Amino acid sequence: MLTDRELDALLDGAAGVRDADLPALPAEVLTAVTADAGLSLVVAEPASVLAARQLVADAHEARTTSRRRPRRRTVVRAATALVALAAAWTTAVVVGSPQEPGSPAAPSSSAPASPGGIALVAAEAVTFPVSLERTPAGLTPFYSRRGGMPQYGDTPPFHVAAFLSVDPETGGPGAAGLGQVVLSLYPEDPRSSEQYGFWPEGDPTGSVTVDGVEAGVWLQDGVLSLLWQRADGRWVWLAGEGPQASTPALVALGGSIVDRPQPVGLQFGLAPAGWSVGGYEESRSLDLVSDADPSLSLRLSVVGPQYTGTIDALLDGMPTAAPTEAVPVQGRDGRLALLAGDLGSPPFWTLLGRLPDGRLFRLLAPQELTREQVLQIGEQVTAAP
Repeated sequence: MLTDRELDALLDGAAGVRDADLPALPAEVLTAVTADAGLSLVVAEPASVLAARQLVADAHEARTTSRRRPRRRTVVRAATALVALAAAWTTAVVVGSPQEPGSPAAPSSSAPASPGGIALVAAEAVTFPVSLERTPAGLTPFYSRRGGMPQYGDTPPFHVAAFLSVDPETGGPGAAGLGQVVLSLYPEDPRSSEQYGFWPEGDPTGSVTVDGVEAGVWLQDGVLSLLWQRADGRWVWLAGEGPQASTPALVALGGSIVDRPQPVGLQFGLAPAGWSVGGYEESRSLDLVSDADPSLSLRLSVVGPQYTGTIDALLDGMPTAAPTEAVPVQGRDGRLALLAGDLGSPPFWTLLGRLPDGRLFRLLAPQELTREQVLQIGEQVTAAP
């Protein structure tokens, strides 16, 4: 339904910053994040926020060209990556494997089916699968789910939590000197595929015991990394920078990982029956995909607080298949448009609304959903501040 070209055009319009305004950065990245947040970040390419993502310059290229192995230092410097995520625009729709806790609930009579047979149901909370009982002091977690489709790497889905210093007043970078931590959880050894973006090069330089299990240790360019396999078969990569690049500190954090799911920042209250989580970027985008037809996807994204334009400006230049409607969304002014598809693809819906904190959000939905269903879904989306 939605091509990368269509989504790029839509999301460029939502950005307060353009790719051309961003400084060139040395490593490849998968997703686009706003620039000039005054932060430094490095990320591993297709995936995760893997150590949190390197600001954008190569973002669009990474989405549209073949993937290459990340260069050295495509790891942590998470500070800007995810902080910028909250203020950023979004990337192409993620269509991931639909086998994730937090998928929409089973069919119910929450809403009538569309003419094509799609019914809306109450959605379960989308969650990140683990928690840290000892969250690093002063750092805030940002959660992502990556993999599962070619645009984001052909690996099985995996998860990344970046713990960053954030100013609670501005949402920007917080106190200097706190360092940062990135926790990645994989279904297999991340060294098995370059697309996981596992960064430390060569063999581990040592080993430690984490929660009774031997873990490899790497120290490169000021980033300390631990890698081990849990008893349940999943692999953990834990990386720290700054004051967090301490073996005792990371061993303690690794031992505090518990299987306690955490809700992510964006949520659907209603969702199509039989659709599952495709992927998410904390405070930035959340994707659902039809289990029966993966070409059908639903994306919720938040426009960053830096955006100062009007709601109508977000539709400027977008070819419409029907007149744009002014509609109430969650009691505030909104817009509903049926956008013309590109290259023979069918039209699709975009709904613009405003959250209680003033940020704008966008919902992209296939034409298989009715106008009324799109509005119903928009009424019940939420986003953490």
